[in-house]
Amino acid sequence: MNRLICALTVLWGLLIINQSFANSGDPLLPESERPSIRLNTTQKEYVTKLFYAFDPVCQKYGINTKVAITQAIVEQGWTLREDFRIFNIMSLSKENSKLVYDNGEKRYRRYRVYENLQNAIEDYCKVLANYPTYRSQGLFNSIDPRKQIKAIVKGGYATNKNYEQLSLKVLYLVAPIVDELRTLQALGNQDGFKQEVVYGYSIKQPLNEM
Repeated sequence: MNRLICALTVLWGLLIINQSFANSGDPLLPESERPSIRLNTTQKEYVTKLFYAFDPVCQKYGINTKVAITQAIVEQGWTLREDFRIFNIMSLSKENSKLVYDNGEKRYRRYRVYENLQNAIEDYCKVLANYPTYRSQGLFNSIDPRKQIKAIVKGGYATNKNYEQLSLKVLYLVAPIVDELRTLQALGNQDGFKQEVVYGYSIKQPLNEM
């Protein structure tokens, strides 16, 4: 019974977070421009997978994890490519790359491919950190995801003139999921608790109640 109460308490807290996000006049987008859709279970699971792969690397480089997840979805959609070409980073070399027809630019472009998701996010962060155009646009002046997206766009990451607005719409969908995951992560890091999965959520149970 104590475990059930603990689980329900955590889930109730997550519901409050979601409701607060929805009703707080969230500044990510004006209300008229917010997407009317909500993520389904498969999409939420995908965001979760990206979060746990991306978060340690993003924190190391100073990139907001919400930004990395948003760009991954904008660039490749809601399913992971087998070649982990998740950020569509251009390549000048035939090595570790793939020639792909770019529907947006109506021409073939060569993009970097990777052996796994960790290599992909590491390379993405290195590109943003090492190319001076992104730094000069203020990418690392703020951890605010909106400001980082604007800096990435102004730094020349994409040619689509609507890239920033498209990214903000995806960010609006991604942000609450990441916030929930951070809440669960914080609970999991508390001393005196043991990890347990309840109703699909990874939470911590007090050791003295196990």
